[in-house]
Parts: sequence; structure tokens; C-alpha cells
Amino acid sequence: MTRKIQIVFLLLASLPVFFTSCKDDVVSAGSSLLESEDSIIVRADTFSLTSCIVQGGAVTATPDSFLLGELDSKYGHLHADLLTQLACPIGFKYPEGAELDSVCLFLYYRCSQGDGNAPLAVNVYAMDRATFSYSEPLRSDTAIGTYCSLEDSTRMLNHPAIITANRYTDSTYYSPTGSYLPTVTLKLNDKWAKKVFAANDFSSQEAFNQQMKGVYITTEFGGSTLLNLLDVNVGVYYHFSYVRAGVDTIREEDMKGLYANREVRQLNRYQWQASDLHALEQNADTNFIISPAHIYTQLSFPMAAMKAAITGHVGSRRPYVNRAHLTLPVLNHYDGSVSNQTRDDWAQPAQNMLLVRKSDLPKLFNDEIVLSDSIAMYATLQSETDTLDITTYSYEFDLSTLLTKQLREDRFETLDMLLVPVSLTTSATTSSTYAVIDIEYNQSLTATEIYSAQHPEHKLELEVVYSGF
Repeated sequence: MTRKIQIVFLLLASLPVFFTSCKDDVVSAGSSLLESEDSIIVRADTFSLTSCIVQGGAVTATPDSFLLGELDSKYGHLHADLLTQLACPIGFKYPEGAELDSVCLFLYYRCSQGDGNAPLAVNVYAMDRATFSYSEPLRSDTAIGTYCSLEDSTRMLNHPAIITANRYTDSTYYSPTGSYLPTVTLKLNDKWAKKVFAANDFSSQEAFNQQMKGVYITTEFGGSTLLNLLDVNVGVYYHFSYVRAGVDTIREEDMKGLYANREVRQLNRYQWQASDLHALEQNADTNFIISPAHIYTQLSFPMAAMKAAITGHVGSRRPYVNRAHLTLPVLNHYDGSVSNQTRDDWAQPAQNMLLVRKSDLPKLFNDEIVLSDSIAMYATLQSETDTLDITTYSYEFDLSTLLTKQLREDRFETLDMLLVPVSLTTSATTSSTYAVIDIEYNQSLTATEIYSAQHPEHKLELEVVYSGF
């Protein structure tokens, strides 16, 4: 506790309460009008926090992006691949006499991280052992062997495709906004092209899954590039002939798409080899929050010291935390200047950050409890530009409700909370406001650096304004 300010306010039944500073003689004169138990004690104290880096476990979550590839950075090594079913076109039938031409797998990506000129080898396998059920939870560290044998017979390409993210391989696909989406086009080998074409029971998704369980898309070398996939689909190209007017034989060519969309189960799988967390923590200046590696920063609040300080000043009065704003400056936001670019500038801060009680994190994401500001709160990355045209970034959290509840429960000597990057689903309530209707782990690639509690100049401190009635 480093700073103390005490102010006494008067409570009158017929007058509002005005929060203002008073000299001792004025306070004494006003207090003589009331019994001592009717006064309101308001005080501000500053408390020091501690912090550390925490490695979280794998999670069960719906992917908000598809990452494919490998990337080395100062934070560690990430390998990302994906397994997905293909949506059945219910009721579709190939025309009579249709003959197969080819089958291609298309990977559309909105962007890439890392070195866009570094080669990446992409390979595709059939899911031959099992397919996903609609009820099973899918974890981000699921073992491939459960669904794929990875035998040579399950290879769907003649050989791995060598690509570079900055060299676009297809120029015909455009997004709904009209902008170009770079594409990786992978032609399936004859064996698997025929098997996909033969999987023609389109009566239901379940029936189709028995014929085509799904595909596993992975990379076999390249440690410098990650593709951020937007769409994955399979195109079946075929032709057929028919006689027109009993005279002419007409040949038609067509394509049927089998899509990896929200109608089917998908899993983006991550293998993260973290840098030595102990070594990272030896850097006394910063802490990290990294997704999808599930590396969090833990902030510990001294609840016993806070309660002792508050009780010592408000006595038997009921304690309220009126204001407890925690501002966390973000240190690693890339300004886009080529001259300042480094090898790790792909790692930008998370757009939304959750500050949640450590004990409640699993319950929150397993829908066992509802998000409320008494257990967690989220903040959106903010920017502010000063008069020198210097832009700074930060998260700001309001902990007043949580700390009020925590002080009254008197359960912990220390309150441990985690900073977790999240994705928010919102719904507009008015033309200018919105409500958060769903919150999930952020599984896109982010890295956020903040000052640690050990920083010699920017210590983690929380000013708490509290009162007792």
C-alpha cells in the first residue's frame, strides 16, 4: 500500500451526497450535525499486484479461424493443421452417364503470417479410421491417430504441394466483397478422385460421412509461414452427354462443390512448443498472452491486505469499491512501418481480452456459469494518439463490482486472475450499442505483451476508491 487519502462526507436525508474534498475544520463542523454512524467514509489506496506467465491446457472450442502451417518466433514454435468433414449436398444426383474429369481441393486464405516467401509443403490425407460425431467435444490437441492411420494408401495427393504464401496459385476466386482471395489448388490423385466421385449417397449427412469420413490437411516442412484459411472446399469436375432434339449429341461440363462449412464438424489442431517460460519470466520487463498457444498472464490481487486496509478505515460499515480501474498498456503493436518491421511483427495483440478469476475459467467456457462482472470482464484494445502524433494501445478493466463481491466473501488471501484472449459474438441492441451474446477462446494467432509487475518503472498497481456506509 503506497498512498492514502481520507475524506469524510455528510449524509443528509433531504440532500444528495456530494463527493468533494474538505479541510479538517470543515469536516468537523459538518460532522457535528450527524451521529458518527451516519457518516460515509471514502478513501483511496493504491495496491501493488504481482504477475507471472501461465501455460494453459488444450481447450474445447469452436474454431474462429483455420490456421495451417508452421511458424517459429521468440514465443515458441507453432504447428497448425486441420481435420474437417465435407457437407453433403442433400438430394443432389449426378446426371445420368456422368463421367469424372478431376477432383481438386481449394484452400482460400485471407492472409498469412511469418515469411510469405518461404516454401511450405502441404499434404492431404483421408480420415479413414473414424469421423466426427455431432455430440463429441473436440479438443485442440486431439490425437490424429484417432481419425487417420496416415498410411500411404490414405494420401490424397501424388506428392506434397510446395507453395509460398506470397505467390498466388489461382486468380479466379473473389470474395463477396469483390476483393481477391489467394488460393492454393491441390489436385487429388486418380485413386482418391474416383473415391470422392463414387461417394454419391447424398440422402443424408450421416450416409455421406460413411462414404467420405473427411480430410486431414497438414504441412510436412516449412517453419516460417502460417496461412489463415477462410474457406476450404472440394470441387468435383465431371462431364456428361445428352441428345438434343433427337439429333445432336451435346457434351456438358460441370462442377459440384463439397464444402467444409458450419454444417459439419471441423477441428483446427495445434501443437505448440513453447519457449522456456521460466526464461521468458526472467525478462522482468514484460509478460505475454499468446493464442492459440494458451499462454496467459496471471495477475494476483492482495485481497487480505486490501481487506485489512479497508476494514481499518471503514470499521463495521458495509464496504463498497466505488472505483477500481486497471489500465494495461500494450507494448508490441506494429505501426505498419516497413523500416521498423521485425520477424515477430506478425504477432499482433488480441482485439478482445478477458480478465477472469482463475478458478472460474473452465466453468465459464464450459457454460457452467454465465459471464458477469462479478467473476470476469472483457476489454477491447483501445488506441490513443497524443499531441506528438504518438499512438499508444491499452486494455482497461473496471473491477469495482468484482472486488466488492470478493471483499465481502472473504475467501482468498490472494485473488488470482488470468488475462485470456477471446472472441466475442455480439448483437445490436440499438443503432449505436450492442450486447455480447457469446464469448469463446480466441484461436486466431495473437501475441500481447504488457508490463510485468517486476518492471522497474511501470509497476502493476491498482488504485482503489472505496467507501463504507
